[in-house]
Amino acid sequence: MVGDRPDVAEYIFGDTEVAKTLVHNVSSREGALAATNAWIDTLAIDGKKNIGTAEHIGLWTIRDESRDNQFVGIRGVFVAPGLPANSVATFVAVARAYWGQGVSSDSSRILCEHVFETSDADAIYTRVWPNLNPASDAVQRRLGFVRAKRHTLRNTFGEARMKEVLEFDLWRASQLRGEDFDETLRQVSIRIGQLAAENLLDSEAAFQRIINTLPDALACTEDLQTKIMDDLKSGLENPAWATYRLSRDNWSASLRGTSSG
Repeated sequence: MVGDRPDVAEYIFGDTEVAKTLVHNVSSREGALAATNAWIDTLAIDGKKNIGTAEHIGLWTIRDESRDNQFVGIRGVFVAPGLPANSVATFVAVARAYWGQGVSSDSSRILCEHVFETSDADAIYTRVWPNLNPASDAVQRRLGFVRAKRHTLRNTFGEARMKEVLEFDLWRASQLRGEDFDETLRQVSIRIGQLAAENLLDSEAAFQRIINTLPDALACTEDLQTKIMDDLKSGLENPAWATYRLSRDNWSASLRGTSSG
C-alpha cells in the first residue's frame, strides 16, 4: 500500500547493495525516491496510477511477524513488455538484514502459487544476473524455472533505463576505496559489458568510461586494467541478463516433487 512507501524507500532503493540489480539509478536520494514512487504509484493497491489491475498483478510487502511486523522486502508481479501473451513477470527485493534467510525462495513459492491459482497465466517469467547473483540463479532452478529465450535490457526497459544502469554503475566505480573493491568492480565491468553487447556504447568506450571514473589510485594500476578488460569481455560474450520461465506444468511437477520428498 502507499503507506509502505517509506520502508521501500529506506530498505530497498535507499540501499544501493539491495537496489543494484533493479535497473534504476539510485546513486542519489532523488533517484531512490523516484524509483520508489514509480513502483508504489503504479503497483500498490491504492497507488495513484494503479488503474485497477487483476488480482494476480501487483506489489506485496514481506514482513516479519516475529519482530513486530518489521519490513523484510517486496515482491511484484506485472505484465512486462516483450513477453509472450498470457504470461507475467515477477521480481523480489529483500532488505539486507534478511539476506541468506531463505526469504526469496519462500516468498517465490507463495507468489507463484498465488499467480497460478488466481489467474489463467500460462507462465511466469523472471530475470536475474546469474554472474552477479548466483544465489538468485539457484533459487529459480529449485522452483522449476528454466532458462528461456533471452529478453534484452533494451527490449525490456528501453534505452533510457539502460543509460540509468550505465550511470549508476559508473557512480559505483567512482566510490571505490581501500582494498575491498574487487567484487563491486567485477559487477560494474560485467554489467557495462552487457550494455556494450546491446550497443549502448562500444567496448573501447566502455573501458575508457570505467577507467576515467575510477579514483586515480586505482585507474593507473595495470593489473586492474587487465581485470576490467576481462570482465567487460565476459559481459560482452556471455550476456549477464538472463530470462527464466516457469510454466504451469513445471510448477505442478515441482509441487509433486516437494510433496513426494
